[in-house]
Amino acid sequence: MIHTRKRTELPFTRKKSWRRQGRSAATALFLSMALAASAGASVAAQNQPSVYATSAHRPIIFIHGWHSDGAVWGGMKSYAETQGYKASELHVYDYSGMTNNPGILEISSRLAGEVDEIAKTSPDGKVDIVAHSMGGLVARAYIKEFGGLNKVKHFVSMGTPNHGTIVANIGSGASNLATVTSQVLGNNFFGGTAKNLAEKCDRQCHDMASTSDFLQRLNSGQEAPQGSDGYPKYTTFRSNVGDEPTIHANTRGVNVGLCDGVVFGITRHGEVAWEGNGPNVRGGETSELQGADNVVTTCLAHDGYYNDAWTREKALDALTEPGDKFAPKRGYSECNKLSLAGAGGWVQGWVQSCLETSKDDVVTPVFRIRGCGHYRTPGVLAGKKVWYYVPQGWGDNVKCNINNLAGTFSGPGFSTPFSLSGENNYHLLNERSGEVKLYSYQRSGPGHYSLSSPKIGFDIYVWHDSDNRARYDGGSAVELDTSSKKLALD
Repeated sequence: MIHTRKRTELPFTRKKSWRRQGRSAATALFLSMALAASAGASVAAQNQPSVYATSAHRPIIFIHGWHSDGAVWGGMKSYAETQGYKASELHVYDYSGMTNNPGILEISSRLAGEVDEIAKTSPDGKVDIVAHSMGGLVARAYIKEFGGLNKVKHFVSMGTPNHGTIVANIGSGASNLATVTSQVLGNNFFGGTAKNLAEKCDRQCHDMASTSDFLQRLNSGQEAPQGSDGYPKYTTFRSNVGDEPTIHANTRGVNVGLCDGVVFGITRHGEVAWEGNGPNVRGGETSELQGADNVVTTCLAHDGYYNDAWTREKALDALTEPGDKFAPKRGYSECNKLSLAGAGGWVQGWVQSCLETSKDDVVTPVFRIRGCGHYRTPGVLAGKKVWYYVPQGWGDNVKCNINNLAGTFSGPGFSTPFSLSGENNYHLLNERSGEVKLYSYQRSGPGHYSLSSPKIGFDIYVWHDSDNRARYDGGSAVELDTSSKKLALD
């Protein structure tokens, strides 16, 4: 028998390491103002040949974020080498040495010349880009403004403020500090940090405010533009899994419900995400792009993306597709649109259905869930809808219970409906995020596969009543083609 407690008795705390990570990320990225003294931006690659030679694989260019440098990509590059890339195919665009505090457009314009040189080594004349934070804006501006549309095959961003961040809004003066802290963040959040930022926010920081001319220009028209060949393909990663940033101090004076801690607080329409803007305003969506595969990770701090094993794996997966001869053979996936399940109830979570193929062309239906264990406290804090996480480790019974999975998995010569239900199907024990892979339904071989009418239901297992369950039955079909394709060289 599961012991239950009244919802109002829950200790509204969150995992301490999340809080420390979020604050350390904010401090590191937004209070560190020293730039390297050396002039000019550079692209570095280990063992770069002095004479251009065609690489076996399409090169990857990694781009760091604001007031950071290329060293942050060391772990990601090492991982890529274990997956079949050569060191000479892995490059870092390090703009930390640029003087005179250039704006993002200037950083992007210098990237263009570097890409032109690296693309000469590519077997298809293109490059892939993986970027973190502001680096994603640098890459997007290059694609849209400086000829990158025909040079970039795949674009991956991690924690990028594509529509701005509340922190830059405060620093640039676009948002009033007192208003934001009282109505959005809670009076105890940021405090002196935001005030210091307001005094030290530089030109690049101003560009990341939701109201900046730079972002207005970048997001006008298509957010993920493509050339006539259907490329680049875009993938974004964000860790804000909740209905952020309606965040307030709990009874212990601890702010909860925040993951990234740096890039958040702006809707995908560029509005400050507080309840005055309407119901179900979600400030974590600032990283998403219309036309991209938008992926939610587990709850990561802002500087945690490139060191998270799952995110690194999925980022490299996004750089290949069926028939791609110019990336190391690996698995890849096709997913439907990320959807919020249970937004009107007690429990919510982001869900996504996928078909995933291994490097051996074995296809598996996959159901992703992000933020399960996020719950709402209705009618408190002046009637605000405030979302919190079930405290990590609160008792032995806190777990997310996925109690229903359904759909029809079809492929060459088969069509298999499935409906897996029951009280204890799958548990994400003390986890907020996870994947369920239906290995028993795996199929292999070239051809067209689909997952139609996908459904997922879940609850917080510690409670048993009708209000703690969330279901999503409106998922669109997922299509995946494993047939070999010949890729024409550009």
